[in-house]
Amino acid sequence: MQQLPLPADNGSLAEPSVVGGFSHDFDSTNGSVGGVERGPLPIVVPITVLYIVTFVVGAVGNSVTCVVIVHNRYMHTATNYYLLSMAVSDLLLLLTGLPFELYSFWRPGREHVFGDTFCVLRGLCAETSTNASILTIVLFTVERYLAICHPLLQHTFSRLSRALRNIAVTWSVALVCALFPALQFGIKLDRDTRGRPLPDSGSCNVVRHLFPHVFELSTVVFFVVPMMLISLLYVRIGLRLRRHVRRRPSPASIHGASGGVMAARRAVIRMLVAVVVAFFICWAPFHAQRVVIIYAPERPSPQLVMGLKCLHYISGVLYFISTCINPILYHTMSAKFRRSLQDTFEGSCCSARCRSEAAGERSDQNVYLTVRVPSVRRSIAAKPVACTAV
Repeated sequence: MQQLPLPADNGSLAEPSVVGGFSHDFDSTNGSVGGVERGPLPIVVPITVLYIVTFVVGAVGNSVTCVVIVHNRYMHTATNYYLLSMAVSDLLLLLTGLPFELYSFWRPGREHVFGDTFCVLRGLCAETSTNASILTIVLFTVERYLAICHPLLQHTFSRLSRALRNIAVTWSVALVCALFPALQFGIKLDRDTRGRPLPDSGSCNVVRHLFPHVFELSTVVFFVVPMMLISLLYVRIGLRLRRHVRRRPSPASIHGASGGVMAARRAVIRMLVAVVVAFFICWAPFHAQRVVIIYAPERPSPQLVMGLKCLHYISGVLYFISTCINPILYHTMSAKFRRSLQDTFEGSCCSARCRSEAAGERSDQNVYLTVRVPSVRRSIAAKPVACTAV
């Protein structure tokens, strides 16, 4: 998780890891590495357990989401393609961030062993994933807005070819914009109280100030403005659905195709709104911490130091929890996703069973060839055909 200088206990701005979710400048009597102290065990151990659970749930959940959407043709819609893009983004953030986060959590000040290039690449992956996620949310929000408020335009925007082009452009823009903060990362050597570099110690941090105000711009462009746009569009969608309900259609249309379409649309909107709200809750502390630290005074008050430390822990946990919450929402709020999940694994199991039975039939035929032909016919006729309906 990209971090900026955090106030240390002595009232000055310390330089924790820019990529680690938790810095090594907290009071601790539980151990040190290279002169840099580890966090207190009552905090380190529970969060480590939470990170492991998050990694397993996020990796499995997002991988299953990708398989379900790709495997089932009836899931090949523009909205689902955008959700697939978000799943890939979450996997990128999870796999390239959390394992090294845990390493720096238990071995603070030893990130220098990975090298300067590693810090840049890790920062690039994290920033790209973050940018791609929020841009993808904007895309599927616009797609839903057009589907409900401007259905004639929606047929053009929701084509699969258009969705794939939008996703490709989204990832390209996310990658290019991620280069600006990522190129500023590198290995920053830890220093003692006298300002002397500590041997064999260092963390990933901002070491080059190539682009002024890049972190503030990133927060505005990839969080504040998109969330304002998304909120406006969902307000418009809600008002449109409300007006549709107030028209009081005939009972036949309520229980017919029109009512079913509107019910399905409302279900999709509820799920997508939940995704947006979860994204805001998980990422707001991270961006708030960035802005506060950037504009914190050189000698902050003890209350500000304590508040930033609490925010540091909260943002670090929510940063990675954001990668596993979407698959949970899909499974709990989308009947279509649950059905496609069942179809995917039932189809896989049936395919394996069919291959096994086919192999068994070939083996039986090799045995039957040693007896009379009528017995072969009787044996084949007696065999049930279990997979013809698949």
